[in-house]
Amino acid sequence: MLKVVPDESALVHKDGDYATLLVSDLHLGLEKEMASKGFRIPPYSQKMLDRMNSMAEKNRLNRVIVVGDVKHSIGKVQDIDWGIIPWFFGTLLDIFQAVEVVPGNHDGMISSLLPSRVKLHPAEGTVIGGRSKVGIAHGHSWPSQDVIASRTIVMGHSHFRYEMRDKFGGRSKEAVWLFATYDVADLLAKAGHPPLKKGEGKLIVMPPFNNLVGGQAINAKGGFDFGPILSSGSFRLSDADIFLLDGTRVG
Repeated sequence: MLKVVPDESALVHKDGDYATLLVSDLHLGLEKEMASKGFRIPPYSQKMLDRMNSMAEKNRLNRVIVVGDVKHSIGKVQDIDWGIIPWFFGTLLDIFQAVEVVPGNHDGMISSLLPSRVKLHPAEGTVIGGRSKVGIAHGHSWPSQDVIASRTIVMGHSHFRYEMRDKFGGRSKEAVWLFATYDVADLLAKAGHPPLKKGEGKLIVMPPFNNLVGGQAINAKGGFDFGPILSSGSFRLSDADIFLLDGTRVG
């Protein structure tokens, strides 16, 4: 069973008595980039930890999986990464029995920053669950055959927002969830895997858990085609369901 946490950028997967929290796009260390642009904000990482802790207590969660982009820096590890990431994941290990990471495009050299008890999956993703299987991949590259064949894919990466305009010309962008269906055999073939499985699958694109992260308007021209999965031709925006964090359907 897979459910969206109300008013949050998070999913809870329950398989028997085992419950897992899924969050994506933490972008730890984003404050450094914002400071270089003149924005002075207090560290946001503690707020994200508090939100995770609250969800863990309310839902009796055993595990958390970060679905990519743990850190904001790309390429080499920066000083701010050493200052935040080991502490952040050490705290998560105090909250959850198990902590796991599926790396994203920002997560080069992430293994050097994670405590040894944190499980690091390959970039191609992983599958969780026994009776209720869910494939997890960040979305910046093609996922594994097993992830696509699971018939439920959860990914992040896209940072989708929905742009709204009022009658005075004012614009606002709100983070959104995207739910779409796919033909399993077709997506397997496009990913370069043998199309050994058939049937219909479900794709869930998560909003970033870090609320300070910007994003592209999904309803702008070309805004939907982001990453190999969504650019594969297996999905159409008109066939997808799009929801704001409060559950309002906007597409």
